[in-house]
Amino acid sequence: MNRKHAVLLLIVIAFILTYSFAFTGYVTVPERETIPPTLSCTAPEYRNISGETVHVTRVIDGDTIVIEGNERVRLLGIDTPEQGQVLFAESAAFLRNMVDNKSVILERDVTNRDKYNRLLRHVFLNGTHINCVLIKSGFAKTLVILPDEKYSEHLREAEHMAQQQQLGIWQYETIPDVFCVGISQFRYNAWGNDNENLNGEFVTFRNFCTYPVDMTNWVIHDERGTTFTFPCFIAQNKTRFTLYTGAGSNNETALYWNNGWPVWNNDGDTLKLLNPSGTPMLDYSY
Repeated sequence: MNRKHAVLLLIVIAFILTYSFAFTGYVTVPERETIPPTLSCTAPEYRNISGETVHVTRVIDGDTIVIEGNERVRLLGIDTPEQGQVLFAESAAFLRNMVDNKSVILERDVTNRDKYNRLLRHVFLNGTHINCVLIKSGFAKTLVILPDEKYSEHLREAEHMAQQQQLGIWQYETIPDVFCVGISQFRYNAWGNDNENLNGEFVTFRNFCTYPVDMTNWVIHDERGTTFTFPCFIAQNKTRFTLYTGAGSNNETALYWNNGWPVWNNDGDTLKLLNPSGTPMLDYSY
């Protein structure tokens, strides 16, 4: 064998050894980053559910449905926007699309009914936990009230995922108090003559948050542009306060517009509530 042939043989041997090592695992390949599994609302935890099968006849909002017999059912472990708040209509439409006019399974936790006599239940459709889906899709926040904490860990995981992805309500997380203030009662048509019963026309608000909200310089206006600017006022957590159209002395639970004529149209109107920077906090029509 001459020198040229010897060199070629060495090159071939080196080539074979290199690829042999590659295929037998001796070549180091960077490991892939471990990706945590995506939380599923049809996880094994839901395979042994026990409850009654019912038919959904109507969806009221994002967390309340009506079943046969005109029973109202409040979905456990979740809280969706109130009427007039951002994403109220979207959350209701999302739930309506999933369960309206369908048969679902209702599973009880500890408490049977709430103070409004609504059934408290986890709702399942074809093995899917609807409560979980609403949270995971960003249409609801977790609201676990003891002793009803079944699936609470799973719901909080779903919330964490939605928050990380900035889905739905989490897009508005930078706006302070955006999901705090809602309307509890709207008496737009006073008893008797509206012009003679101005304080019979009122709006009762509620602070749904667990902390006080400073509403100083927030502004309300109707479709005609009649405005009310809040004086120095703190809406206490989980409490109601009422804005009357007529005259009176302001206190912690009552404010007065001091308007000389009725504000709200009896045949339909819109209430818009803006914070001091002009950001819409409520857009409520009737």
